[in-house]
Amino acid sequence: MKNSILTKFFIGYFSFAVLGFLLITYWSSSLIYNHLLQEDAGKLKEYSAIVARNITEKTETSLNDIQNPDDFFSDFNEVLDCNILIMDNHNKVIYMTDKTESLNNGSKNIVIRQFNPDDYQGKKYRIDKFYDMYKTNTLSVVHRIQKNNAAYGYVVAHMPASLIKKNSYDVTFIFYVTYIIILILSLLIFFNFMWFIYLPLKQIRLAAMEYAKGNFLYDGLKVNNDDEIGDVANSLKYMSKQLNNSREYQKNFISNISHDFRSPLTSIKGYLEAMIDGTITPKEHNKYLSIVLSEANRLEKLTTGLKDLNSWNTTGPQLIFEEFSMENVVAEAVETFQGSCEKKHIELIIQFPPKHYNVYADRGKIEQVLYNLLDNAIKFSNVGSKIIIKLYNKGDKVYCSVKDFGLGIPSSSLDKIWQRFYKTDLSRGRDKTGSGIGLAIVKEIILAHNENIDVISTEGVGTEFVFSIKRVKK
Repeated sequence: MKNSILTKFFIGYFSFAVLGFLLITYWSSSLIYNHLLQEDAGKLKEYSAIVARNITEKTETSLNDIQNPDDFFSDFNEVLDCNILIMDNHNKVIYMTDKTESLNNGSKNIVIRQFNPDDYQGKKYRIDKFYDMYKTNTLSVVHRIQKNNAAYGYVVAHMPASLIKKNSYDVTFIFYVTYIIILILSLLIFFNFMWFIYLPLKQIRLAAMEYAKGNFLYDGLKVNNDDEIGDVANSLKYMSKQLNNSREYQKNFISNISHDFRSPLTSIKGYLEAMIDGTITPKEHNKYLSIVLSEANRLEKLTTGLKDLNSWNTTGPQLIFEEFSMENVVAEAVETFQGSCEKKHIELIIQFPPKHYNVYADRGKIEQVLYNLLDNAIKFSNVGSKIIIKLYNKGDKVYCSVKDFGLGIPSSSLDKIWQRFYKTDLSRGRDKTGSGIGLAIVKEIILAHNENIDVISTEGVGTEFVFSIKRVKK
């Protein structure tokens, strides 16, 4: 079973909490304890040095000269919460500030025979029961009382080790409280992750699963984030819409291509059967054979167009660039369609720019574009109207416009006319000889030149197609 992102995030959060707790418990507490230990040992060392200096100033070479020992302590022991022992050079305790009766030896004449001042030379402090004098561990530092480099006593400052641990626990407790507050505040990150990342991703996942099943009408994706996740959701919605449109387009495509192949085949079959069974007399054979040939040419043209479009899907049209005059191409196209225009009494108007520039493109493909646009313009123009073919320069481009004053294109169909076999008026289109792939071929050729083609149309007024070609600078 797969773990969700939420589970992984929670495991990561829980691991962070546990590791943080262990870090404070073992590393931080040890660090704090050692810091307080060093700090208190330094204070005791400093204090014992002051006491030793005061005693040295008031005595000669014997501690027996001390009349009032409390005068030498300056209340430091109360401030530091420590105890002071003063011993002579025979390890006999002369005076001590400890009033807690915590000593193992209750005698007033205490001699610490195991005491060795050299034990404090390296680390300068020790933590033990001070040669079993105390019942619990204490922090002890020793300072010599000497004059003329001759030691005649020692000042020993003590502090209970439990006090240091208590202070360490107090500081560590502050760390724990701070850490808990940080954990609580970090829940904001968790809830932000839940609201802005996990829940939208969950919706995206469910939507993707529905789209994978072919349910492109699924409307459960309601992510409105204004961020990258929102972009992904919007892209997924757009993809589902396009896939749904593609499915509808595929149905229409199959329906249209079936009809466009069936119509000429039905005509060819009907005429041939009529000639065989004698319905059409031998005298009329030439007439109807020409019709059969025309329908066969239509099928061939349709097949060639489909073949070209399918090959262009992967490689694009194979272009052969050359420099040529667009005016000549327009003039040749007008001459070709002059007969068709005369039959419908359509006037062809040509408008050339005052300054001539050659263009750089594939002449054959551009001729195909212009021929397809003119063929459509004539087909859907009203009898007695006109068609304007205009060339003009703008920037480093030459623009070609083909404008008719015919039926126009409905606004709902403007973004679909480039699709293969799409016809704005299916009943009329099927009566014509058009295949429905002319504009698709036009679009592919213009895009292969890295140029643009636009259409402006008003239903009942007319249509204008405009495409650009790169001009040659002179």
